[in-house]
Amino acid sequence: MYIISGSGHDNDLSVLKRDAKDNDWGPPENLGRTVNSPSPGVDDSGPSISADGLTLYFHSNRTGGYGSWDIYMTTRATKNDPWGPPVNLGAKVNSSSADVGPWISPDGLELYFHSWRPGGYGGADLWAVERATADEPWGPVVNLGPPLNSASDDGWPCVSPDGLVLLFCTYRAGGYGEEDIWMARRTNSAPWQTPANLGPKVNAFTYNDLSRISPDGRTLYFWTGRTIDPGTNDNWQAPILPIVDFNGDKKVDLVDLVLLIDHWGTNKTLCDIGPMPWGDGKVDIEDLKVFMTHWEKENPADSKDDR
Repeated sequence: MYIISGSGHDNDLSVLKRDAKDNDWGPPENLGRTVNSPSPGVDDSGPSISADGLTLYFHSNRTGGYGSWDIYMTTRATKNDPWGPPVNLGAKVNSSSADVGPWISPDGLELYFHSWRPGGYGGADLWAVERATADEPWGPVVNLGPPLNSASDDGWPCVSPDGLVLLFCTYRAGGYGEEDIWMARRTNSAPWQTPANLGPKVNAFTYNDLSRISPDGRTLYFWTGRTIDPGTNDNWQAPILPIVDFNGDKKVDLVDLVLLIDHWGTNKTLCDIGPMPWGDGKVDIEDLKVFMTHWEKENPADSKDDR
């Protein structure tokens, strides 16, 4: 897990490691002066690791860029090798304005970030660039437009492992804190749908920011100011759970199974719970697999009798 630590605009990138998914994280290990700038007052932040673990994107206000903050990348040959010197993504991606919060898609073909560059809808906006293959240069930067972007600051994008959910943070109206985490869905290459607030279980009265989804889609990581130490932000996590009790009677039973079967082959959002908790746009065998896993947990006797 790659994190930032520091205060104000003097931050470094660090990594935490663990031996297994169920184990505790080890202590933060600073990525060192090859990656982090040795100059005081430099903000090296917003890490996003590629799916193969060999490219790390981040933003920095170090000297030599095109604006106040630029997006950089550092690479390594294998996961056991050290990171190489960071490289600026260049004027095709970066602008004279602040360009921060990069997020690389799982296939490495989409790069999301937020920027205060001209041509937006107010404050910081969500932008993206695409490329045909990982070996080709990035194409033109595109504003993601409304309803994702608003008159408020909209930033810190994160796309789910399957590419169907976009998380971002915004100050727009309808939230629970100073800055809240929102999500938007899409089906395959369709446009992003109207975003929704993640609600008060996740969003607190203060800052809720830098959301990330684990590779298996089961855990939400983010940082927040909900702490007993005023002025600091901590890293938090929350499980992402599929809603399997379709009729809301607090039981997972035959009634729910019938509802799933009745909507088989449709895009009924209620029953679309697999393979990720938010579904994939179609009710099919993937949703049945998730349903049966929860059925067996809540009805162990019935599952044993069925076998």
